[in-house]
Amino acid sequence: MKLFKIFFKEYQRMFFITFILMIVQAVGTLMIPYYVAEIIDEGILTQDQGAIWRNGAFMLGIAILTGIVSIIASYFSAILAGRFGYFLRKRLVDKTQQLSIADMDEFGTPTLLARTTSDITNIQQIMMMVFQMIIPAPLICLASIILTGVISWRFSWIPIASIVLFSVVSLLVIKKAIPLADVMQQRMDKMMQILREFYTGVRVIRAFNKTNFEKERTDQTFSSYADVMIRVNKLFAVLNPTVNLVMGIGMTAVLAFGGVLVLQGNVPIGSLTAISEYTILSLWFLTMAAMVIVMIPKALASLERVGEVLAKEEEIVDGQKVSFEPRADSPIAVFDHVDFAYSGAEEAVLSDITFEIPKGVTAIVGGTGSGKSTIAKALLRLKDTTKGEIRFLGDSIQDVTQEALRARISYVPQKAFLFSGTVKDNFLFGNPQATIEEMKQAARIAQAEDFINHIDGQYDAFVAQKGNNFSGGQKQRLSIARALIKPADLYFFDDSFSALDYQTDAKLRKALKQELTEAAIVIVAQRLSTIKDADQIIVLEKGRIAGKGTHEELLKTCQVYQEFAKSQGMEGKKHEHQAS
Repeated sequence: MKLFKIFFKEYQRMFFITFILMIVQAVGTLMIPYYVAEIIDEGILTQDQGAIWRNGAFMLGIAILTGIVSIIASYFSAILAGRFGYFLRKRLVDKTQQLSIADMDEFGTPTLLARTTSDITNIQQIMMMVFQMIIPAPLICLASIILTGVISWRFSWIPIASIVLFSVVSLLVIKKAIPLADVMQQRMDKMMQILREFYTGVRVIRAFNKTNFEKERTDQTFSSYADVMIRVNKLFAVLNPTVNLVMGIGMTAVLAFGGVLVLQGNVPIGSLTAISEYTILSLWFLTMAAMVIVMIPKALASLERVGEVLAKEEEIVDGQKVSFEPRADSPIAVFDHVDFAYSGAEEAVLSDITFEIPKGVTAIVGGTGSGKSTIAKALLRLKDTTKGEIRFLGDSIQDVTQEALRARISYVPQKAFLFSGTVKDNFLFGNPQATIEEMKQAARIAQAEDFINHIDGQYDAFVAQKGNNFSGGQKQRLSIARALIKPADLYFFDDSFSALDYQTDAKLRKALKQELTEAAIVIVAQRLSTIKDADQIIVLEKGRIAGKGTHEELLKTCQVYQEFAKSQGMEGKKHEHQAS
C-alpha cells in the first residue's frame, strides 16, 4: 500500500477528477429510471404526449451526457492504471539494477520476470476495474435506497434486504478466495521457471532423450496451477446464480408488495417501475463489484510481491566519490588481503588474496572452483568482499560509485552473451558513440573481422536472442570486440578464449598486447598456452594464491603450476627456457 500512496500523491489531481466523474456517472445512471417513471405516470397514464416528449428528451440528454462522462471516466482510469504500471515497472527495473548478483539469484529470474510482467499487469487491470466497477457500486446502492425511500418509504426494505443478502454471500466467497490468490501466484512462478528451463534447455532435453520426462514435469505444473484456477472459478460460479436468485426475490417482492399498493392507489405504477429498476441496478453493480473484489486479493498478492523486491535492502552500497583521480605511481588495481565467502557458506571462496594489476598482461589460472571468476565479480563490485580491500586507480572501490568504477573496466564474461538485434547494436552496447571505423578496429583485434565480412549484412547482420545464430567461437569474438570498443583502464577476460582454436587464440593475444599498451589486461584461462606470455601469472588453488610470477618462474617454483603444465603437455617447456 505504501507504493500506492506514493503514486496517489503524485497523481492526486487525476484521482480526484476521476472520482468526480464516477459520481456524475452514477447520478446520471440513476436519473434514467426516474424519467421512465415520469413518462409512465405523467405521459402514458394521463395520455399527455407533451409530457412524454419532454421527459423523453430529458432522459435522452442525460443518457448521452452519462455516456460521454462514462467514456471520459474510463479514459482517465485507463491512464491512471497505465501510469501505475509504468511507475511500478520503472522502480522494479531500477531496483534490480541496484541489487547484487546474490540478491538477484535469491529471487530467481522466473519470479522477477513474473513480477515485472504478469503481476504488474494484474495490478493494472484490477485498478482500472476498481474505478469502473467498485467505486460506483456503493454510490449506486446508497442512492437507490434513498430514491426508493423518497418514492415510498414502504419499499426501502426491499433494496436494503437485497443488498445485505448479496453482500453476505459475496463476503463469504471473497474470504475463501483470498488465500488462493497467493497460492496461484506462487504456482505461476513455478510454471514460468519450468517453462523457461524447458525452452532454453531444449537441446539438452532432446540430447538426453528426456522429452517425455519434461512433458510429464510441465504437465504436473500446469495441472497444479489449473487446480487452483478451478477452485477460484468455482467460487466465481457461485456469484451469478446468487445474483439471479436475489434479483428474482427482490423483483418478486417489489411486484407483489408494490402491486397491492398500486391497486390501493398509494403508489403510481411508474414509481413501481423506477423502484424495480433501482433494485436491479443496485444488484447489477454489486455483482460487478463482487467479481472484481474476488480478484483484488490476487492484485494485492501481486503488489506485495513487487513490494518485496523494492523493499529488499541493497547489499552493495555506493560510495560518495563519482570519479577517480589516478596517480601515476599507482598500479591499475590492487587486491590487498582480500577474503570472500558466500552467505551461509562454511568455507571462503577467496582467502588472503594479495596482488597488483599493473599495465600489461596479468593472467589468472587455477582449477575449477579455485575462485578465478570471483576475482572479476569482486573487482566489478558484483559481489562485495568480506575482508580486505580492493583499490582501483588508487581509490578503494567501496569509496566510489559503482557506475564510476564500471565505466573504467571492460569485462567479457565466461559465457559469451549477445543481445538480439544486429552486430552493430551489440558493439554500440559497449560504446554508444563508437564509429564504424572503431567497430572495425575492435573486430580486427578480436579476430572477428573476417567472418563479419563474410556474413550477409556484415555489421548490420541479424543477431538472434543470446546470439544463437553464431557458433561458440564467433560469439566469443563478438563479445571480446564489444568489450574492446569500450575505452577502459582495465580489460578483464574471464576465460573468454576457451572456444577459440590455438591459432586464433595466439593472434588475439598478440593483437591485445600490441593495441592495449596503456591499459591493464587480465586474462582468466585454463589453457596455459593462452597465458604463458603474460607479464605476470597468478596461480590459485582452493581460493588461495599458490604462486605468482612469469611462466618460466612458475615452472621452476610452483608445484601447482607444474602440475598444470604437465597435464597439458607443457612440462618440457621448462628445459627449453633454461637452455635458451
